Amino acid sequence: MASLDIARLFGVKGYVAVVTGGSSGIGFMICKGLVVNGAKVYLVALPADPIDERVAELCDLGRDSGGTAIGIACDVSSKQSISELAAGIAQKEQHIDLLVSNAGIRRDPRIPCDVQAAPLDELQASMWSSEHSDWADTFSVNSTAHYFLSVAFLPLLAAAVKKDEDGGRGSIVITSSCASMHNVTNVDLTSYATSKAATDHLVKLLAAKFSRFYVRVNGINPGFVPSKMNPVGEEGNIFSNLFDKVPARRAGGEEDIASVVIYLASRAGAYVDGISLCVDGGRILLANGQ
Repeated sequence: MASLDIARLFGVKGYVAVVTGGSSGIGFMICKGLVVNGAKVYLVALPADPIDERVAELCDLGRDSGGTAIGIACDVSSKQSISELAAGIAQKEQHIDLLVSNAGIRRDPRIPCDVQAAPLDELQASMWSSEHSDWADTFSVNSTAHYFLSVAFLPLLAAAVKKDEDGGRGSIVITSSCASMHNVTNVDLTSYATSKAATDHLVKLLAAKFSRFYVRVNGINPGFVPSKMNPVGEEGNIFSNLFDKVPARRAGGEEDIASVVIYLASRAGAYVDGISLCVDGGRILLANGQ
């Protein structure tokens, strides 16, 4: 049956996508997955990030599929910058099929400690070393930016839904973290995990608000995946002693992340709305029991 053909179900060829935090880590994995499968990707990152280099790599990867990439600098912690980003893309595109709001940061306490072993005074000193600005910056990027990006791109996303009412077009995927779903860690990720828990609820709030237009909003909650925050394989990685406690016995890779986003964005995921999908190799099954 043609309707069940895998190319139709999971195809994103010809899609127009915007990916924030696209120059590294999870964001770049998502960009690669989309471009290799024929999508046009607007890679959004901070001005200081290696945007041109990543775009060149993506265009090379998409040569056979027709996929391509365009780089745009934007600080998503600024509402004005988000507005300018959406307006700039609206001048070039009549619609976008996918917004991946992925950019994120982590601000650890200035004084680290082993949360599970430190004496009370050391734990208090470590937690107190966090600054108000650490929390404000974390929420600005990890939660608030998702809201304003989604609102700013709503007209372009709704236009994609009208273009393809029974398909997967007109979708938002927001990157959260499995840290929002458990409490145990060997370091203090409190501000980060709290911002990601807020993001999980934001997914549902946005999905409900956009439901009349069926602009779908879903979240992904990655576990241990190589990124600037989690330099897998590098000496001194604070999470290195936890990898063997993940049921999958490995960190996640680009196939694990890109495939989930493609599923949520494509016809295969067109009936999925308002959910947060954990992609962690089973990490949260055991985390609260450690």
